[in-house]
Amino acid sequence: MPEGIKGKGYCLCGVVQVVVETMSCKVGACHCNTCRKWCGAPFVAADCSTEVSFVGEENITVFDSSEWAERGFCKTASRIYFIV
Repeated sequence: MPEGIKGKGYCLCGVVQVVVETMSCKVGACHCNTCRKWCGAPFVAADCSTEVSFVGEENITVFDSSEWAERGFCKTASRIYFIV
């Protein structure tokens, strides 16, 4: 299995795109109530290091979801999905 893979994602309406140059093949999951409410299931994430760029960044807004976390999302659509 390769060390890392290139990833590309977009929001539901397509105005925000994210490009990841080296995404880890390992993932982590969070089962807290906030993540399950936000995603409808456990939240799954991959380590993308610092090699991440956004197209349409002006369309991203941030919500402070707790004392220690914030969630960014498209102002038009609600979530960003990845295509790997």
